[in-house]
Amino acid sequence: MPPDTAAVARWCAARFLRYTSLGPQRFELSGRLRDREWRAQCQPSSWPYIEGLELRVRVDLGLPPAGRVVLMSAALRRLLEARADAFYRETVQDVQTSVQAVPEEVRWLSQLPEARWKGPDPRFWTRYSVLCDASDLARLWLDEEAQDTLLTGDDHVAAQVPLVVMLQRGKCYLRLQVNPHAQQADAVLALELLEQLSARAMALAARSGVVDQAAFSSRG
Repeated sequence: MPPDTAAVARWCAARFLRYTSLGPQRFELSGRLRDREWRAQCQPSSWPYIEGLELRVRVDLGLPPAGRVVLMSAALRRLLEARADAFYRETVQDVQTSVQAVPEEVRWLSQLPEARWKGPDPRFWTRYSVLCDASDLARLWLDEEAQDTLLTGDDHVAAQVPLVVMLQRGKCYLRLQVNPHAQQADAVLALELLEQLSARAMALAARSGVVDQAAFSSRG
């Protein structure tokens, strides 16, 4: 197995997830973890704001919608704001433009207020921006453990790497631009982050009675 994906394969094997190599620096994984469906791919990016290789992960938590939280890197926030300005300048004269035509990332900025709260290391707010329609959910979901993982590595480099983590429609999502020269480290850290955040979302749901604790504790 190529060394650039060996660490991801080991991460999957430890969690009984299926790992498939798709060629140099490319892979996919699937399966159930904590009895929740995981799917991920590392492939050339399909998003204009992510260059080169993109890690995309989706975890179906099976929860009813309870709010929307979007965490993104600071550089990506600035890039999306520039894109939003350009989009609206180009379409302001077009009365036929529908809500469906507006790119999803532009809608994040226009629909979701930014959330901040006391407690996180100041570096967290330097690296990341949090948009949400449920500030209490954002604060509880992005707990100290998640913050510690998100603050791993060099502050300047991490702040420049396009990253999106979302909790919406009962699912967790992640999109990350990965560096081919550090792919295994990038990917494993991102997968560990989403594993933490998925477990955190399930724990919050169990605490509120949305799911029962026995179901949350089971493992696939």
